[in-house]
Amino acid sequence: MTSGPQSTTLRLFGAGGAFSRRYGTTCSMITLPSGLRWLIDCGRQAPDQICAAGLRWHDIEGQIITHVHGDHVFGLEDFAFVRYYEGHRGLRSVREGGSRPKFIAHTAVQAEVWETLGPALRYLPGVQGNPAAGTLGHYFEIIDVHGYEPARTNPWRHAEAFECGELRLTAREADHVPGKPATSLEIAVSSDAHDDRIAWWSGDSTVNVARLVAIEPRTSILFHDCTFVEYPGQVHGSFALLESLPEPVRNKLVLMHHEDDIERHRQRAEARGFRLAMPGDVYDLATGQRVGGS
Repeated sequence: MTSGPQSTTLRLFGAGGAFSRRYGTTCSMITLPSGLRWLIDCGRQAPDQICAAGLRWHDIEGQIITHVHGDHVFGLEDFAFVRYYEGHRGLRSVREGGSRPKFIAHTAVQAEVWETLGPALRYLPGVQGNPAAGTLGHYFEIIDVHGYEPARTNPWRHAEAFECGELRLTAREADHVPGKPATSLEIAVSSDAHDDRIAWWSGDSTVNVARLVAIEPRTSILFHDCTFVEYPGQVHGSFALLESLPEPVRNKLVLMHHEDDIERHRQRAEARGFRLAMPGDVYDLATGQRVGGS
Protein backbone atom coordinates (compact mmCIF):
# COMPACT_ATOMS: atom_id res chain seq x y z
CA MET A 1 0.00 0.00 0.00
CA THR A 2 1.56 3.33 -0.99
CA SER A 3 0.62 6.96 -0.54
CA GLY A 4 -0.28 9.22 -3.42
CA PRO A 5 2.21 11.64 -4.90
CA GLN A 6 0.65 14.66 -3.21
CA SER A 7 0.82 13.23 0.31
CA THR A 8 2.84 14.50 3.23
CA THR A 9 4.12 11.51 5.15
CA LEU A 10 5.79 10.86 8.49
CA ARG A 11 8.23 8.00 8.98
CA LEU A 12 9.33 6.85 12.42
CA PHE A 13 12.98 5.77 12.52
CA GLY A 14 12.51 4.89 16.18
CA ALA A 15 9.40 4.53 18.31
CA GLY A 16 10.69 3.94 21.83
CA GLY A 17 11.29 6.08 24.88
CA ALA A 18 14.41 7.87 26.03
CA PHE A 19 16.10 4.69 27.24
CA SER A 20 14.82 2.28 24.60
CA ARG A 21 17.23 -0.37 23.34
CA ARG A 22 14.68 -2.40 21.40
CA TYR A 23 12.71 0.22 19.48
CA GLY A 24 15.08 3.20 19.36
CA THR A 25 14.32 6.79 20.22
CA THR A 26 11.69 8.69 18.25
CA CYS A 27 13.57 10.55 15.54
CA SER A 28 11.02 10.90 12.73
CA MET A 29 11.00 12.27 9.20
CA ILE A 30 8.39 14.37 7.42
CA THR A 31 8.49 14.05 3.64
CA LEU A 32 6.64 16.83 1.83
CA PRO A 33 4.90 16.45 -1.55
CA SER A 34 7.97 17.97 -3.23
CA GLY A 35 10.14 15.24 -1.71
CA LEU A 36 11.92 17.54 0.75
CA ARG A 37 12.66 15.82 4.05
CA TRP A 38 12.59 17.33 7.53
CA LEU A 39 13.45 15.59 10.79
CA ILE A 40 11.41 15.90 13.96
CA ASP A 41 14.04 15.73 16.69
CA CYS A 42 17.52 14.33 16.29
CA GLY A 43 18.52 12.31 19.34
CA ARG A 44 21.66 10.42 20.17
CA GLN A 45 20.60 7.40 18.07
CA ALA A 46 19.60 9.48 15.03
CA PRO A 47 22.94 9.27 13.13
CA ASP A 48 22.75 5.47 13.13
CA GLN A 49 19.00 5.43 12.46
CA ILE A 50 19.43 7.64 9.39
CA CYS A 51 22.32 5.53 8.11
CA ALA A 52 20.38 2.28 8.63
CA ALA A 53 17.55 3.74 6.55
CA GLY A 54 19.93 4.30 3.62
CA LEU A 55 19.95 8.08 4.02
CA ARG A 56 22.65 10.67 4.62
CA TRP A 57 22.53 13.96 6.46
CA HIS A 58 22.69 15.66 3.06
CA ASP A 59 19.28 14.19 2.23
CA ILE A 60 17.69 16.23 5.03
CA GLU A 61 16.33 19.71 4.29
CA GLY A 62 15.97 20.79 7.88
CA GLN A 63 15.52 20.01 11.56
CA ILE A 64 12.47 20.58 13.78
CA ILE A 65 13.25 20.39 17.50
CA THR A 66 10.55 20.00 20.15
CA HIS A 67 12.72 20.32 23.26
CA VAL A 68 16.18 19.69 24.66
CA HIS A 69 16.78 16.23 26.06
CA GLY A 70 19.44 13.81 24.82
CA ASP A 71 17.00 11.54 23.00
CA HIS A 72 15.81 14.59 21.04
CA VAL A 73 18.92 16.67 20.33
CA PHE A 74 22.20 14.81 20.91
CA GLY A 75 22.43 13.85 17.21
CA LEU A 76 22.39 17.51 16.17
CA GLU A 77 26.11 17.98 16.79
CA ASP A 78 26.88 15.18 14.34
CA PHE A 79 24.44 16.62 11.79
CA ALA A 80 25.78 20.18 12.10
CA PHE A 81 29.44 19.24 11.80
CA VAL A 82 28.93 16.88 8.84
CA ARG A 83 26.89 19.40 6.91
CA TYR A 84 29.33 22.21 7.74
CA TYR A 85 32.50 20.39 6.73
CA GLU A 86 31.43 17.79 4.16
CA GLY A 87 29.77 17.97 0.75
CA HIS A 88 27.98 15.13 -0.99
CA ARG A 89 26.81 14.51 -4.57
CA GLY A 90 27.06 18.10 -5.71
CA LEU A 91 25.80 19.60 -2.46
CA ARG A 92 28.66 21.69 -1.16
CA SER A 93 29.53 21.90 2.48
CA VAL A 94 28.36 24.97 4.37
CA ARG A 95 32.01 25.94 4.89
CA GLU A 96 32.51 25.97 1.10
CA GLY A 97 29.47 28.17 0.53
CA GLY A 98 26.80 25.50 0.30
CA SER A 99 23.32 26.15 1.61
CA ARG A 100 22.79 25.75 5.32
CA PRO A 101 20.23 23.18 6.46
CA LYS A 102 17.12 24.79 7.91
CA PHE A 103 16.19 24.86 11.56
CA ILE A 104 12.83 25.31 13.28
CA ALA A 105 12.28 25.47 17.03
CA HIS A 106 10.33 27.66 19.43
CA THR A 107 12.63 30.51 20.47
CA ALA A 108 12.74 29.29 24.09
CA VAL A 109 13.75 25.82 22.88
CA GLN A 110 16.25 27.30 20.44
CA ALA A 111 18.03 29.04 23.31
CA GLU A 112 18.40 25.72 25.16
CA VAL A 113 19.65 24.01 21.99
CA TRP A 114 22.53 26.45 21.88
CA GLU A 115 23.19 26.09 25.62
CA THR A 116 23.59 22.37 24.96
CA LEU A 117 25.51 22.40 21.68
CA GLY A 118 27.38 25.70 21.95
CA PRO A 119 30.39 24.26 23.81
CA ALA A 120 31.08 22.12 20.73
CA LEU A 121 29.74 24.19 17.84
CA ARG A 122 31.00 27.65 18.79
CA TYR A 123 34.59 26.75 17.87
CA LEU A 124 34.95 27.70 14.21
CA PRO A 125 38.52 28.78 13.37
CA GLY A 126 38.61 32.02 11.45
CA VAL A 127 35.12 33.26 12.31
CA GLN A 128 35.51 36.98 12.94
CA GLY A 129 39.08 36.28 14.01
CA ASN A 130 37.77 34.58 17.14
CA PRO A 131 37.84 30.77 17.22
CA ALA A 132 34.94 30.71 19.73
CA ALA A 133 32.62 33.06 17.81
CA GLY A 134 30.52 30.41 16.09
CA THR A 135 26.73 30.60 16.44
CA LEU A 136 23.81 28.36 15.60
CA GLY A 137 23.31 30.54 12.55
CA HIS A 138 26.70 29.54 11.16
CA TYR A 139 25.41 25.97 10.82
CA PHE A 140 21.70 26.46 10.17
CA GLU A 141 19.35 28.78 8.37
CA ILE A 142 17.10 29.60 11.31
CA ILE A 143 13.50 30.02 10.17
CA ASP A 144 11.89 33.12 11.63
CA VAL A 145 8.67 33.05 13.62
CA HIS A 146 5.70 33.76 11.33
CA GLY A 147 3.22 34.51 14.11
CA TYR A 148 2.78 33.82 17.80
CA GLU A 149 0.44 33.63 20.78
CA PRO A 150 1.54 35.53 23.89
CA ALA A 151 2.83 33.95 27.07
CA ARG A 152 0.46 32.31 29.51
CA THR A 153 1.81 30.61 32.63
CA ASN A 154 5.46 30.54 31.49
CA PRO A 155 7.63 33.52 30.52
CA TRP A 156 7.97 32.36 26.90
CA ARG A 157 5.37 32.64 24.15
CA HIS A 158 2.61 30.06 24.37
CA ALA A 159 2.87 29.20 20.67
CA GLU A 160 4.94 30.17 17.64
CA ALA A 161 4.03 29.54 14.00
CA PHE A 162 6.51 28.83 11.22
CA GLU A 163 6.32 28.67 7.44
CA CYS A 164 9.03 27.37 5.13
CA GLY A 165 7.93 26.55 1.62
CA GLU A 166 5.37 23.76 1.82
CA LEU A 167 5.96 23.25 5.53
CA ARG A 168 3.61 25.03 7.91
CA LEU A 169 3.53 24.23 11.61
CA THR A 170 2.92 25.63 15.05
CA ALA A 171 5.12 24.82 18.03
CA ARG A 172 2.90 25.09 21.12
CA GLU A 173 4.18 24.84 24.69
CA ALA A 174 3.57 21.46 26.27
CA ASP A 175 3.61 20.30 29.87
CA HIS A 176 6.69 18.09 30.13
CA VAL A 177 9.23 18.81 32.87
CA PRO A 178 7.90 21.74 34.95
CA GLY A 179 9.62 25.01 34.07
CA LYS A 180 11.33 23.58 30.98
CA PRO A 181 10.57 24.81 27.43
CA ALA A 182 8.98 21.95 25.48
CA THR A 183 6.54 21.97 22.59
CA SER A 184 4.01 19.92 20.74
CA LEU A 185 3.70 20.37 16.97
CA GLU A 186 0.63 21.14 14.89
CA ILE A 187 1.61 20.27 11.32
CA ALA A 188 -0.52 21.48 8.42
CA VAL A 189 -1.49 18.56 6.20
CA SER A 190 -2.51 20.65 3.19
CA SER A 191 -0.68 23.27 1.13
CA ASP A 192 -3.91 25.32 1.10
CA ALA A 193 -3.51 28.07 3.70
CA HIS A 194 -7.29 28.11 4.16
CA ASP A 195 -7.32 24.42 5.14
CA ASP A 196 -6.74 24.26 8.90
CA ARG A 197 -6.44 20.48 9.22
CA ILE A 198 -3.41 19.32 11.15
CA ALA A 199 -1.45 16.29 12.25
CA TRP A 200 -0.47 16.60 15.91
CA TRP A 201 2.80 15.50 17.52
CA SER A 202 3.16 15.61 21.30
CA GLY A 203 6.94 15.85 21.56
CA ASP A 204 7.14 14.83 25.21
CA SER A 205 4.10 15.87 27.21
CA THR A 206 1.68 14.89 29.90
CA VAL A 207 -1.90 14.32 28.74
CA ASN A 208 -3.92 17.50 28.21
CA VAL A 209 -7.38 15.99 27.85
CA ALA A 210 -9.18 19.26 27.13
CA ARG A 211 -6.71 20.24 24.42
CA LEU A 212 -6.85 16.87 22.68
CA VAL A 213 -10.64 16.87 22.68
CA ALA A 214 -10.71 20.43 21.34
CA ILE A 215 -8.38 19.81 18.38
CA GLU A 216 -9.62 16.34 17.43
CA PRO A 217 -12.23 17.48 14.87
CA ARG A 218 -9.59 19.15 12.68
CA THR A 219 -6.84 16.63 13.35
CA SER A 220 -6.18 13.73 10.98
CA ILE A 221 -3.83 11.86 13.29
CA LEU A 222 -2.31 12.35 16.73
CA PHE A 223 1.03 10.97 17.91
CA HIS A 224 1.42 10.90 21.69
CA ASP A 225 4.30 9.77 23.86
CA CYS A 226 3.07 7.04 26.17
CA THR A 227 4.17 5.30 29.34
CA PHE A 228 2.53 2.48 31.25
CA VAL A 229 4.63 3.28 34.32
CA GLU A 230 2.85 5.48 36.85
CA TYR A 231 4.97 7.61 39.17
CA PRO A 232 4.69 10.91 41.08
CA GLY A 233 5.59 13.91 38.96
CA GLN A 234 4.67 12.22 35.69
CA VAL A 235 6.29 13.93 32.67
CA HIS A 236 4.94 11.73 29.85
CA GLY A 237 1.62 10.56 28.51
CA SER A 238 0.17 8.27 31.15
CA PHE A 239 -1.72 5.44 29.47
CA ALA A 240 -4.28 5.52 32.27
CA LEU A 241 -5.18 9.06 31.18
CA LEU A 242 -4.91 8.35 27.49
CA GLU A 243 -7.36 5.47 27.68
CA SER A 244 -9.88 7.77 29.40
CA LEU A 245 -10.05 9.97 26.28
CA PRO A 246 -13.24 9.92 24.18
CA GLU A 247 -13.34 7.26 21.47
CA PRO A 248 -12.93 9.67 18.51
CA VAL A 249 -9.64 10.87 20.00
CA ARG A 250 -8.39 7.37 20.83
CA ASN A 251 -9.12 6.18 17.31
CA LYS A 252 -6.80 8.84 15.88
CA LEU A 253 -3.99 8.27 18.39
CA VAL A 254 -0.70 6.53 17.67
CA LEU A 255 1.25 5.71 20.82
CA MET A 256 4.99 6.36 20.55
CA HIS A 257 7.95 6.90 22.90
CA HIS A 258 6.86 3.78 24.75
CA GLU A 259 8.85 1.33 26.85
CA ASP A 260 10.56 -1.75 25.43
CA ASP A 261 7.94 -4.03 27.03
CA ILE A 262 5.15 -2.53 24.91
CA GLU A 263 4.09 -5.99 23.65
CA ARG A 264 2.86 -6.75 27.15
CA HIS A 265 0.34 -3.95 26.72
CA ARG A 266 -0.55 -4.30 23.03
CA GLN A 267 -3.84 -6.14 23.53
CA ARG A 268 -5.06 -3.65 26.11
CA ALA A 269 -4.05 -0.66 23.97
CA GLU A 270 -5.52 -1.95 20.73
CA ALA A 271 -8.76 -2.91 22.49
CA ARG A 272 -9.15 0.78 23.34
CA GLY A 273 -8.63 1.79 19.71
CA PHE A 274 -5.00 2.91 19.87
CA ARG A 275 -2.32 2.13 17.32
CA LEU A 276 1.23 1.39 18.45
CA ALA A 277 4.11 3.06 16.65
CA MET A 278 6.92 0.79 15.47
CA PRO A 279 10.27 1.66 13.85
CA GLY A 280 9.86 2.02 10.09
CA ASP A 281 6.15 2.84 10.20
CA VAL A 282 5.05 5.45 7.66
CA TYR A 283 1.84 7.46 8.02
CA ASP A 284 0.02 9.61 5.49
CA LEU A 285 -0.63 12.78 7.47
CA ALA A 286 -3.66 13.87 5.42
CA THR A 287 -5.57 10.61 5.82
CA GLY A 288 -4.09 9.49 9.13
CA GLN A 289 -3.53 6.01 7.72
CA ARG A 290 -0.41 3.89 7.98
CA VAL A 291 0.94 3.39 4.48
CA GLY A 292 4.16 1.52 5.14
CA GLY A 293 6.26 -0.29 7.69
CA SER A 294 5.63 -3.14 10.09
